[in-house]
Amino acid sequence: MTVTSLIAGLGATIQRQSITGQAAAAIREAVLSGRVPPGTPLREAALASELGVSRNTIREAARILESEGLVRYQMNRGVVVTAITAEDVRDIYAARCAAEMAGVDALTASRDSAVYRKLAGLVERIEDAFARGDVARVLESDRLFHATLVAAADSPRLSRFHAQLQQEQRLALTRAERSSRQLGRTADDHRDLLEALRGSPAQARAQLAAHLQTGEAELQRLRDLLAQRNGRQAADAR
Repeated sequence: MTVTSLIAGLGATIQRQSITGQAAAAIREAVLSGRVPPGTPLREAALASELGVSRNTIREAARILESEGLVRYQMNRGVVVTAITAEDVRDIYAARCAAEMAGVDALTASRDSAVYRKLAGLVERIEDAFARGDVARVLESDRLFHATLVAAADSPRLSRFHAQLQQEQRLALTRAERSSRQLGRTADDHRDLLEALRGSPAQARAQLAAHLQTGEAELQRLRDLLAQRNGRQAADAR
């Protein structure tokens, strides 16, 4: 068998994968923006028609999104947008804690100045966005801060795992209005976390644990707030 025969059709495969990636990206953006709410079935035929691709492409795109935790297969309903439960939130934060502790241990051992500089820049970005009431930018900068911390462990697999957790957490926030009041924050504590990361390993681990506990409580409160609001809307509709 020649090299030519081995790679015959590879161009078509790459092209198909590219189309699948584009379809997955379009659906992902719609889900994470909140335009497609949690629990919504994703109908293959309708999506294929809207995006101008085949149903098989939509099926492959759904597999990508399922691997990211954004959609799930349900009996008799097919693919639906994931609805993050209270149990999911607890599990997400427990897994995040394990991943981020690895980054804490690596950073407090290496004392990599480049990582500290990057984290400091992100703290300034978070504080600036917080002062301006730009909650979307606060949340994005928060994600980058914690991704940078995990990256300090120098484990691509751990970073990919953590990125999926952050996607699921972002999904839990899609239906909440973006306001500092709803986030329940009067100040941001990333600077405290950064200072702890410059201290002893024990201090850094304790501060990260406290930081994540606060984040979990905040997200659970937002879920409850959204559930109450949806309940009122359903009652009004009746």
